Amino acid sequence: MSTAVELNDSHEHDDELNYIRSARGRRAIGVAREQEHKPRLTRVADQAHSNFKAAEAFNIAPTGFNPTFKGKRFEEEWLRQSLGSFYDDSLISDVLSQVKGGKEANVYCCLAYPGLGPRWLAAKIFRPRMFRNLKNDAAYREGGELIGRDGKAMRKKREQTAVAQRTRIGLAMLHQSWLSNEHGTLTRLHAAGALTPKPWGVNGNTILMDFLGEQAMPAPALNHVDLEPAEGRRLFEQMVSQLRLMLKADVVHGDLSAFNILYWQGEIRIIDFPQAVNPWRNPNAFRFFTRDVTRVIDYFSGYGVNANPEGLARALWREAYGAEAGERLGE
Repeated sequence: MSTAVELNDSHEHDDELNYIRSARGRRAIGVAREQEHKPRLTRVADQAHSNFKAAEAFNIAPTGFNPTFKGKRFEEEWLRQSLGSFYDDSLISDVLSQVKGGKEANVYCCLAYPGLGPRWLAAKIFRPRMFRNLKNDAAYREGGELIGRDGKAMRKKREQTAVAQRTRIGLAMLHQSWLSNEHGTLTRLHAAGALTPKPWGVNGNTILMDFLGEQAMPAPALNHVDLEPAEGRRLFEQMVSQLRLMLKADVVHGDLSAFNILYWQGEIRIIDFPQAVNPWRNPNAFRFFTRDVTRVIDYFSGYGVNANPEGLARALWREAYGAEAGERLGE
């Protein structure tokens, strides 16, 4: 008769076999590095432990995480891989629905872990190759640093060379840098009091953050909302205050528009910061900032707002940087 310990060992062994079978031919999510050498099933006993450790590094979910939301073909496994670490860390207990799907990332509504505080959390899962499609990414990266998974700069020459040559490993590091940049920016802005979602966690391809709205009715983007004229003007003044606050936190969004401003019951939240730049490091920052201001004014002009984009951008810039503003403007 098998003992309880033997049965548990058998189950663990089966789990290990299942992982190895399912991992065959699959790109590793996290650092976006492919598994080039797949273990043979005949060597399971010797390699199972190390394979599970490797799975953790690539954010492969444990077998205990079984989301309610299944999605399309292959999506369930993608969710388990991407969100399993948040389940392990007692941040989420389930995935309930897809909020938004796009060519760059999908956003899901997750049930927060009991006692955490919020009822729901939003998981933004980036597609493995999304950053290869970013237009003019070099202009955003100019003057910046590659940020690793630990939030620290990657300064080794071989890392810089790999990114410059767009090797597979270089692209993986670039992907991670963009995601780490967004998480770090959200963390700083939330701490500064900005109207941005609070980040709760990050792994190799996902940011977990506050969810705005309700599960059955997520907060829409401003471009899908019809406002009263007075409400539109109030929100414009609020956005000007947010632009001012972000500059003082040394953040230029870089792609701000009504598409990435959420609205819910009179509140707004600014989202999508992977391309955010530091005004002191990126020589294109003021151009990006002026474009952000222009798009905000264009949207709110439909509610009676009349403002000069370049004039407002320069005024906010000078207010934030004082005597040094001229140098940053190239004057």
